[in-house]
Amino acid sequence: MSTPSKFQRTLVTSALPYANGEIHLGHLAGAYLPADIYVRYLRLRGEDVLYICGSDEYGVPITLTAEKLGITPKELVDRNHASIKKSFAGFGMSFDNFSQTSRDIHTETAQAFFKDLFDQGVFKQKTTEQFYSPSQDRFLADRYIEGTCPKCGSEGARGDQCEACGSSLDPTELIDPRNVQDNSPLELRETTHWFLPLGDWQAKLEEMIDAHPEWKDNVKQYCRGWFKDGLQDRAVTRDLGWGVPVPLPDHAGKVFYVWFEAPVGYITTTREWAAARGEPEAWRTWWQDPGTRLIHFIGKDNIFFHAVMFPAMLMAHGEDY
Repeated sequence: MSTPSKFQRTLVTSALPYANGEIHLGHLAGAYLPADIYVRYLRLRGEDVLYICGSDEYGVPITLTAEKLGITPKELVDRNHASIKKSFAGFGMSFDNFSQTSRDIHTETAQAFFKDLFDQGVFKQKTTEQFYSPSQDRFLADRYIEGTCPKCGSEGARGDQCEACGSSLDPTELIDPRNVQDNSPLELRETTHWFLPLGDWQAKLEEMIDAHPEWKDNVKQYCRGWFKDGLQDRAVTRDLGWGVPVPLPDHAGKVFYVWFEAPVGYITTTREWAAARGEPEAWRTWWQDPGTRLIHFIGKDNIFFHAVMFPAMLMAHGEDY
């Protein structure tokens, strides 16, 4: 397959692996080895290609694992990042850059992206009821909560997504919700957060999907199912102690939802790559020049965030992306 004439270069990403454990052959066979083979093919053809990745270090699974091990989230991610990077290197993965989302450059990038959208008035602020654990004296993030999926009836659905049917969920939709750590009772309390109104970009997203005949059919079917139901507002902030802090006054204890800041990590690792080359502005060519083709290699549980949420974020930011 040759690069379409309108594209001058190809930016390839593999899904950022969670730094809450070791990688295994299933990881390699999914989002990494196919991408690496494709990148090597483009390089052999003499095409301009950049392959980026990095560890995703702010997901709730990080805090869950760290708490179980009795260590800090930072200790966990640093240890696992080193292990993941070593495993990839041993397997011969040819990333041009492999970064970490806990680095200062990512905090800066994610906060700047949020502020740009905030200053444009993109977000909606809402006070909603969310689950609170009286025994732990804290609000619980979605992955601390499990229950029965209201869409397909499967047990063990997470507070953000059902793995069985792929539905995107809100914890309050779960049937018989429970604390995954100790099964302690939960109660609903009010908390205020910022939301991305995905529905504002549904028409553009549908146009985007239709304009890509090369996308896999199952990806398109997932997207069309979500479009049929109507895209809902998605919270981009959380009540957590581990994450990129929300850069607004009176927001202590609030951080970005991982699926808001993690995709920005692709931009971060490109910025880091450019800075290491002594060309700090070169990242813009790969993200803001229409001559660049962007290809994501992901797993099916990440379809919503790569095919709907991240494109909507880029659309909301403006024509520079």
